[in-house]
Amino acid sequence: MLLLTVGALSVAFASPVMAVESDDAPEPAPVSEDAPEPSGLEPAVPIPDEGATEAVPDWTYRYLIPTGLALTVVVVLITSIQYFTNVVRKRYRIVEE
Repeated sequence: MLLLTVGALSVAFASPVMAVESDDAPEPAPVSEDAPEPSGLEPAVPIPDEGATEAVPDWTYRYLIPTGLALTVVVVLITSIQYFTNVVRKRYRIVEE
């Protein structure tokens, strides 16, 4: 438990330090505001502008996460049934008259 606590604290304190930018980084090149003038040429094959394409979620997001959630529900149900059958049942005795 102590090792887990020390590890969590070290990660919590190290994260902001790693996010700080260093002074050695080169400066980005300035962006030119002079755009080239159109030459009047047209492309041989026009490329249609598709606009914003819909992002498809990764297979891990689509399959692995729902499978993990379903597996978690099954494990919780089986654990609660086992607890009832092993612990609660032993607390009470059937007394015959």
